[in-house]
Amino acid sequence: MTNGRRTFVLALIALVLFAAGPRPAAAAEELTLLATVTRVVNLPMIVGLRLLEKEDGVKVTVRDLRTPEAVMLAVIDGQGQIGTGFAPFYPAIEKGASVKGVLELSRPEFVVMAKKEIASVKELHGVRLASHSPKATVQSLLEFYLQSQPGVKPNVVFIPEGSPARAEALLRGAVDAAAFDLTAAQVVNDRAPGKFHILVDFTDQPVSSSSLVVNGNFARSKPELVQKLVRRILQSYREGARDPKFWVRERGETLKEIDDAKLESQLRALVKIFDLNGGLDRMRGPGAIENLSFQVAIGNLTGPLSKWKPETFFDAAPLEAVLKDLGKR
Repeated sequence: MTNGRRTFVLALIALVLFAAGPRPAAAAEELTLLATVTRVVNLPMIVGLRLLEKEDGVKVTVRDLRTPEAVMLAVIDGQGQIGTGFAPFYPAIEKGASVKGVLELSRPEFVVMAKKEIASVKELHGVRLASHSPKATVQSLLEFYLQSQPGVKPNVVFIPEGSPARAEALLRGAVDAAAFDLTAAQVVNDRAPGKFHILVDFTDQPVSSSSLVVNGNFARSKPELVQKLVRRILQSYREGARDPKFWVRERGETLKEIDDAKLESQLRALVKIFDLNGGLDRMRGPGAIENLSFQVAIGNLTGPLSKWKPETFFDAAPLEAVLKDLGKR
């Protein structure tokens, strides 16, 4: 072989080896989830996000905003691709916002707790009752329930700072009753055993309290990522429902200020509000109509109900694909 030919062959081999060599790693995908102040009820979702990081290499940042309204506006604006959608989710879509619910995060976790001396719902008339704010989910549930209790009109005091603040107001005697979540109810019972009781339980209502909401542009450009996200949160729900210790172990730095045993106890009380099928029955068909009927009944959506279709609010396709793979429970 001539020197020139040998040089050509060596150069060709070097070129082939270079082409087959290691390539620079693709940049990891990133997501920003917008939510209100992190509470125990959010932990199963957050564990799902940690699974997405661990199993799929997607970096997730959680940003807490002050109100559900602020979260909704920020998701619409694209400040985050995903968010937790409460009551403001529905009127935002009515006004033309490009967002969709892709997973039910929870059914209502709220109860009304009162002093033992208030033995019946009728005795709530005229008493000071702490609630969140005029359009919050818990206040909407309260108003909807009171429609079935003619003549019962409590003196509602709005304390929007959260369930712990309303529980504290009840314990201090600043109010006679309060609407808050199951975790706060457990705190009240622990701190003042026998002095208060649950008068109204909203946890069996067939409506979605919170949904995972995605920005429209993001959903159209990254359908595979939306499906991965739904899958990991549903995986978290199913594993934690079998044993809430799973959520405690996998929480990372989230809610580390709460003792493990206490956190597990609070999560056990919440298991019943997490749907192991992701709320599919409230995103399509008759269940979705009932879900939207509640929003119309409380004035969160304009009527008549017949003008609304579930697919206007919910995109069930990612969840349906996940359930086809994992199976329904």
